[in-house]
Amino acid sequence: MAFPPFVHTVNRNTADNDWPVEGQGWNECGCTAASNAGNLLVRSLRYRKDDFVREAGMFFQPQWGGTPSPITSWLLKRHGFGTHFGNLQQTDYEAVIRDLIDRGIPVIIELFVIRMGNIPVSGQHSVVVVGYSEPFRDHTGKQREEYYIVDAQWPALGQFSLRSNNWDFDGDGTIEEFPGNRTLSRDELNTAYPMRTYFPVFATQSDHDAWYDRYLRVESGVPLLGLLTGRLLTGSHDIWLGDTSQPNL
Repeated sequence: MAFPPFVHTVNRNTADNDWPVEGQGWNECGCTAASNAGNLLVRSLRYRKDDFVREAGMFFQPQWGGTPSPITSWLLKRHGFGTHFGNLQQTDYEAVIRDLIDRGIPVIIELFVIRMGNIPVSGQHSVVVVGYSEPFRDHTGKQREEYYIVDAQWPALGQFSLRSNNWDFDGDGTIEEFPGNRTLSRDELNTAYPMRTYFPVFATQSDHDAWYDRYLRVESGVPLLGLLTGRLLTGSHDIWLGDTSQPNL
């Protein structure tokens, strides 16, 4: 069985062994998202979330929410992957995510928000974006536009299943398969993703850097202290340039 034709995904194969991902334990989302993203790239269950939790060491504190955001990129780079801790608040985040998905690159994002008082300081829950849809209509005639993610604690902790978001969208009596295990509409993602933090996961750092250098730049005009603090808490503020090789018409 294939995914519906309007679905874009990092992997067109639908068999379970082509989606080597696993569920998380309590507040292990950062470590599990990192291991799941790595496994999706190598198409094998090579990395286990328990190993990543152990490698995080003292930085994994479940009673305080898990691991700080920069540990996600550190874990991935430690295993040879290319990534960075970035922020898409100042640009077209959907263009960046969709470009990466179309390149077969899984993208870790942080949903929801952690606040200190009234000040938002970081994302709360790490998941892996693995696909998106073009606009389509379901069997009721409702138009949909969706993102597909691997959420290691969806629908609840200990209930992880890749079948969680499969459904009969066209009403033909057959359950269609969709990537990942959770679906968010475009509007739902926009609401659930206020911090816009992300970690694109490439096979190597040189692959990542070549993509970044061509399609993105860091927001200019940020004071040095704010720049250093931002890179620790909210990531580098990236600006999407698109394909600069195309002439302006």
